[in-house]
Amino acid sequence: MKYHEAMDADSLKRLIGKAAGRHINLTITDNSTSMLSHRHSTNGDVYVRIHRMFLDAGAEVIEEIVEFVKNRRRKTPLIREFIRNNSVSLDRRSKRRTVIDPEGKYHNLKLIYDALNEEYFDRGLSFDITWGRRQTKTAYRKRRLGSCDTTDNIITIHRALDRAAVPRYFVEYVVYHEMLHAALGIRLINGRRSIHGRDFKLRERLFRDFDRAVNFLKYKF
Repeated sequence: MKYHEAMDADSLKRLIGKAAGRHINLTITDNSTSMLSHRHSTNGDVYVRIHRMFLDAGAEVIEEIVEFVKNRRRKTPLIREFIRNNSVSLDRRSKRRTVIDPEGKYHNLKLIYDALNEEYFDRGLSFDITWGRRQTKTAYRKRRLGSCDTTDNIITIHRALDRAAVPRYFVEYVVYHEMLHAALGIRLINGRRSIHGRDFKLRERLFRDFDRAVNFLKYKF
């Protein structure tokens, strides 16, 4: 197979999909912690997350990516070498150091995250999760209950949920929602950013307590 040494996301998606014989959902990231990952859905689609530096990879590296997508147990010496050789060019902008604090008074986010990662994501996500900083009181409906930073691989949950009155299933739902963002990323559909697209909404409804959680959000928050 022959590839251009530089390509856009759509070209890479087509190349991987054609060579792997699968429908590929490709997300390009700036995540320097997890450079390349993928998971296979039950309908045969493959979800691939890949660092944008691979858009400049040569043919041999792309071919190894294809083989890795087809078989996650395949050894990847060329991919590892490519990462080592190009990691020095990654953006090293200094960021505010985030303190990871997942153990709340009522809910332990790490235990929730690990259970959901195994149940819904085949343990394929590698994110930290933490409660947000303590803030002054704000009207519930103005609060952002969760956020997902795919650059630093951190999911943050609002401390308003760490209360006895908030059931575990609702905290699980909020964490699951942010984990979906981590898994699917932000896509471009007809040139527009899609955060809560059709695929996201379909997968969100797979959460076992979806209806109960939505009702709790509607009437309690």
